Amino acid sequence: MRQSPPILSFLPDTGMRIQGALAAALTLCAVLLAPAPALAADDAYPSKPVKLTVPFPPGGSSDTAARILADGMSKQLKQTMVVENRAGAAGTIGIASVVRAQPDGYNLGVGPVGGTIIARLIGMKVPYQPQDVVPIANIGSLPLVVAVNKDLPVSNIKELVALAKSRPGSLSYGTSGAGTPGHLVFEYFKKITDTDIVHIPYKGDSPLTSDLIGGQVPIGILTGPAAKAQLSNPKLKFLAVTSAQRYPQMNKVPTLVESGYPNLDIEIWNLLIAPAKTDPAVLARLNTTMNQVLEEKDTIARLNAQGYLPPVSMSLEQARAFVETDRKKWETIVKTTGVTIGQ
Repeated sequence: MRQSPPILSFLPDTGMRIQGALAAALTLCAVLLAPAPALAADDAYPSKPVKLTVPFPPGGSSDTAARILADGMSKQLKQTMVVENRAGAAGTIGIASVVRAQPDGYNLGVGPVGGTIIARLIGMKVPYQPQDVVPIANIGSLPLVVAVNKDLPVSNIKELVALAKSRPGSLSYGTSGAGTPGHLVFEYFKKITDTDIVHIPYKGDSPLTSDLIGGQVPIGILTGPAAKAQLSNPKLKFLAVTSAQRYPQMNKVPTLVESGYPNLDIEIWNLLIAPAKTDPAVLARLNTTMNQVLEEKDTIARLNAQGYLPPVSMSLEQARAFVETDRKKWETIVKTTGVTIGQ
């Protein structure tokens, strides 16, 4: 009679089968209990209206550009983007409200270069740190324009520098305010050209333009849209723009780079921003949507009509690099000029 094999000879095989079954069960549990992938959040977003805080009053160039982009993004996202204006303190009040909001993708803002970078550098009390803001994309950039009254005997930047050197301290220039990009850029220009020109701060482009036309101030640093609006005015001459490339709306005016100043390529920009800790999948969705809107012919035409430079698409990584590069540029300008609040 054949003897049965020892019972112990079956245990290894049985144990292996039990272990396999347990492993399979544990794997299934892990799959069922695992958090949904980031793509799921991306697919679900947005499920309600998105608020876009503009840190300036209604009607200005930044507000108008933000509304153009909000309109385009609302269509792409199939969800309303509500614009809310919270002006004050060079844009820092509006940015602070975004930083304090829930980082859920439903609280976005416009981050101007002044409130995002410059304010802290010139000594303003800013209630947030650079790392509290996540740049998503560039809504649009503007150049500054060096304009002079028609009676000033210069026709280009080199002649302006020569005149200033021959009359130190007797010329004056106006800007839209102390601590503004225009103020900082022209103070930097004075340093690198070793000229003495007195600064007169105004409360915005409008009163500055009026005095520039009237001859009360001979030199003015205007934003692109303000200069563009006066392009045909015979009482003004436009000597240079600060952007790296020529301003399409004033394409006969040379850049400061072309005029012999390679370190003076400065643009004023407005970023689409979100609070830190916003879901990366949501940020990616917003970045992709923003770039799609910026490539639409209607968007390009509307931004152009408002005086903006041609839009540039950026990835999230490029947006972050763009901000850091510009931060170093403004740090150099502020350190060189020594401009602080009140000057």
